Order: sequence, then structure tokens, then C-alpha cells
Amino acid sequence: MKKNILLSVFISMFLFATAQAGSFGLGVSGNMASISADGTETTPTGSETDTSVRSATAGNDFMYGSIFAEYNVGDSERFTLGIDYIPGAADVNRKSISRTDATADANETNQQDGDRTANAEIDKHITYYAELNFDGGLYLKYGFTQVDINTTESNSLTGTGGSYPNVELDAHTYGVGMKSELGTNGFLKVEGSMTDYDNFSATSTTSNTVSANLDAVTAKIAVGYKF
Repeated sequence: MKKNILLSVFISMFLFATAQAGSFGLGVSGNMASISADGTETTPTGSETDTSVRSATAGNDFMYGSIFAEYNVGDSERFTLGIDYIPGAADVNRKSISRTDATADANETNQQDGDRTANAEIDKHITYYAELNFDGGLYLKYGFTQVDINTTESNSLTGTGGSYPNVELDAHTYGVGMKSELGTNGFLKVEGSMTDYDNFSATSTTSNTVSANLDAVTAKIAVGYKF
């Protein structure tokens, strides 16, 4: 719902900009990203006391592609509005994290002994961005990003073990890049950026809670065509 509202607002701004002089562009990009995360799981007071490790760090390096559409406003094209979408999903951690839970009292009513394996993936990643363009091709970028964090988990627990819901996160992207012409209507972008995601927080069906912080650093090469 929130994504639909934001998309409607952005399209309205986009249509207003296209009423001015400028150019419309479409393109694709290749990206190399490094994502890092740290998180903690908390067991509710009054449930089992166990010997499991409740905090962990995660990270992954991966390549991906994206598609984008943008509008360069005005004759001088000093300002750009765009939308970038990443199809597919990527794991937050390069491998699933596993642990063994062992309660102190086998008669605990909320006993969750056994092995638990978990990971998370980034999915439906869309960024609404603005670029301020300078002479010589340099530009500064700000983007507002929305993404789904899908939990992927399995367990062999003696209790229910519980499961966590998927969560939609917002993020802020800051970048700097260089833009140059390719032929008559083509263009090339080389960009570096950092994305700071809002804190992830979710509660499982057994009232356990998990919180995590995610950050990503990305290098991008993009090619496009202006109309």
C-alpha cells in the first residue's frame, strides 16, 4: 500500500517534469554490491532459558542488474528524476546461519529445543531518485528506496519453533557518479553509492523478536538511451 502511494506521488512529479523541456531516458545497469547486517533475537520474559547464541553478523557480495527510467529536466538538464528497479532477489548472508537451542528445563511449556537455520533475502527493490548534474558530467544522487525483506528459515525444534513475517523496509541512498555521452543519443553512467536501510524489526509466532541493521555499498555501470 505504501509503495503504491509513493509511486503515485513520484509519477505525478515525473509527469509535471516532462511538461518542461528536457529528455526522457531508459537504460539498464550492472552492479556489484556488498551488504552487511547485524542482528539480535530476543526471547520473551517467562519463556525457556536456553544456551543459544542470540546475536550474529551477516554479509554478502553479489552482482545484479537493474532497469531504470529517468527524465532530465530543462534545456540544461541540470536535474534528473528517475526510478530504478531490481528484478529478482538476493540473500543478505552468503550462507544460512544455524544454531542449536537447548533449554535448561525439559518441562518448559514453551520448549524449543533443536536446530534452527535462517537467512533473509532482499526482494522487490525499487529506488526513486534525484540527481543534481554539474559541468563535466559529475552528478550527486539521492534516492528513497523501498524493499521487501523475506525471511527464509527451517528448524527441527521440539516445540513449534515459530516463524517470522516478511517486512517492508525503507532506505536512503546517497551516491556520486560521472555521466558521459555515447554516440548521438546514448549515455554512460559510472556510480558509487551507499544505502542505509531502516532498522529491521519483526516478531515471530512464538513472540520472539528480532532486530537488525542493514547497510549496502554499491558500484554501478549503466548504459541508456535518451529520447
